[in-house]
Amino acid sequence: MESDILKSFIGRNVEILISGTWVEGHLMPIAKGIVVLKPLPGTEAFLGPTSCKTDVIQAIREVKRETPVVPKPVETPNVHSSFDPANISGNRFVVQR
Repeated sequence: MESDILKSFIGRNVEILISGTWVEGHLMPIAKGIVVLKPLPGTEAFLGPTSCKTDVIQAIREVKRETPVVPKPVETPNVHSSFDPANISGNRFVVQR
């Protein structure tokens, strides 16, 4: 692919088509005809940087991923030990005489 087309995508999250496989990442500046894609946030643990020559890229498209919404955990009531002195209300044990 021509480098002037790729230059408009620098600094964006893109997918590039190489040999029939879409590879996604953040497009870094092009140096000496080499394209470098850094992994998108959230995939750094599984993927590393990808590099290839500009002439093997068949297509490019910008991707916009929504950031995943993490639900708030359900608040549980405070659990106290029965041996905790602050938890004793009056006489806990009935004493029969």
